[in-house]
Formats: sequence, structure tokens, C-alpha cells
Amino acid sequence: MRKAIPGTMFTGKDPARLSALQAWVLDHGVTEIEMNERQFWNFVSTQPIAEKPWTTYMGRLLHVSDMPTDSQKCLGIFDKRTPGTI
Repeated sequence: MRKAIPGTMFTGKDPARLSALQAWVLDHGVTEIEMNERQFWNFVSTQPIAEKPWTTYMGRLLHVSDMPTDSQKCLGIFDKRTPGTI
């Protein structure tokens, strides 16, 4: 089930939010995570600086629909299953 992250999930850079995200994923049976670009960058900022941004979280695909397509492709999070893509 694809589900959007609640708007308050990544409003700040609080690392404790990762445990909240883990609980949310498991409690709601989430299989794909939808977030906006601001949430994505706040989410990425919780990981170590030396690592590339995550393309999945707990094995669930990340979708950032309001991020420019070229940026999504560069980061490896572009969803090729959308209509009109090859």
C-alpha cells in the first residue's frame, strides 16, 4: 500500500523521527512511501554525510512527486512505473 507521510513527520531535523517513521511504516502496512521534497531533504539530512541519499527505506520505495524529474533521476529515486515512461 502506497501511503503519504504525515505532514508533521519531518518538519525538523530531529533524528528521533526515524524511530517514529519505522513505527509508522510497520503499523500502517506501508509498502511504498510518498513524501514531498521538503520532507525528503529533511529525511536525508538524518543520515551520515558520507552516504548517498536513500532510495528506499526499510525496503520500501520512496516517491517524491513534487521534485523535478531530472533531480529524481540523478538521485536514483525516479519511478519508471509512471504512465508514459520507458
